[in-house]
Amino acid sequence: MRRIEGVTAGRRFLSDRRSPLDSDLPDSIRASVREIFGKDLSAIGVAEHIISFVKSGGDDALLRISAQIDGIPLEFIEVNRSDIDEAANQLGPATIEALELAASRIESFQSKGRPESWFDDEEMLGERVTPIGRVGIYVPAGTAPLASTVLMTAIPAKVAGVDSLVLCTPAPGGALPHPAILAAAKIAGVDRVFKVGGAQAIAAMAYGTESIPAVDLICGPGNVFVTAAKKLVFGDVGLDGIFGPTETLVIADDTANPGFCAADLIAQAEHDILAMPVLITTSANLADAVDIAVEAQLAERSRASVARQAIETNGAAIVVSTPQEAIELANVMAPEHLCLAVQQKDQYLPGINAAGGIFVGDYSAEVLGDYVAGPSHVMPTSGTARFTSALSVRTFLKHTPIVEFDSVKMVEIGRHAAELARLEGLDGHAEAAEIRLRELVGE
Repeated sequence: MRRIEGVTAGRRFLSDRRSPLDSDLPDSIRASVREIFGKDLSAIGVAEHIISFVKSGGDDALLRISAQIDGIPLEFIEVNRSDIDEAANQLGPATIEALELAASRIESFQSKGRPESWFDDEEMLGERVTPIGRVGIYVPAGTAPLASTVLMTAIPAKVAGVDSLVLCTPAPGGALPHPAILAAAKIAGVDRVFKVGGAQAIAAMAYGTESIPAVDLICGPGNVFVTAAKKLVFGDVGLDGIFGPTETLVIADDTANPGFCAADLIAQAEHDILAMPVLITTSANLADAVDIAVEAQLAERSRASVARQAIETNGAAIVVSTPQEAIELANVMAPEHLCLAVQQKDQYLPGINAAGGIFVGDYSAEVLGDYVAGPSHVMPTSGTARFTSALSVRTFLKHTPIVEFDSVKMVEIGRHAAELARLEGLDGHAEAAEIRLRELVGE
């Protein structure tokens, strides 16, 4: 890994990140875009074209664009319930056990975090908490079936009380999505599954087609075209967030296990060549040991070429002088995942205020968060943890204030409302309060 010395250089490195939508498409992808659309288009341009096409053409547009992009005509859009029910029989018992354990832990964690409606009888106001009506989940299908993402998005929505869950996922090269995706959908309580992927799936869920119902909120990760489509439909539909490549920051001191640190960095680096694995440490010796461990472990990994490119292109080991400098850089990066491999966690944890999820200690491995810990693994990336949070039951809830004042409360506070209204030059607002006050207390 590249070595960076000091907090100033570390800040410069961590601040130099662009949104995935601001990056140029790789040459191979640009060539495919030219072949499909007949001209050079950015990711946003591709998404705009697809959204417009699906919005006006419905199912027919979905079928045509999917055949055009994937080269395989879709024979049908919706997966039959019988196929969903049958999918578990194609998986081994250990896989089903793992899916069910993960589902149970996710449900338990999300249930504990569900806000409830409240009303203060003395103050005569409160808040009503209600679920979103229909949610669309997008699950990509790249080199592996992301069954865990089905659980991590659908179960928080079900705990929130969402009425209807629809799932869009591609079925590359096959008649059906991977059986693990379908089995997870059944376990999580997904109502309908559609084998549509890419920006066209986002467009279909945002605006509806003859087969796919329009939803109120779309959640789930995807490639750059899915991300672009999500950004474009926001406002017409709600979103969980705009996600970029995965990130992991390991903060370690001289007591850390270098093999554990290396394993955590590689685990995220193997996702994508754009992944960002970063080590921040107060020990140059530890940084050296992690370098050695990374090389040794990469030699045994099946996705070593992907992980190595991510580490060499986007990774770094940043050596700082104090825990306070490590904390400062952690908050600059605002990483998706932050692993604390330190002896004195209380020197670090209170100061960290920008991270998607925090994993404390040697045995809170981030991989457990990816699958079975309980919190959703859909977390903010690209520094957005500065202002947003991991997907959770709260993502699928609306909070509506309720005001139910009586005449006593009107007399108590109404004149102050009128005063502020006149300060702002809104005499109609002021009169709406004063007409009631005159009725209650006279002039």
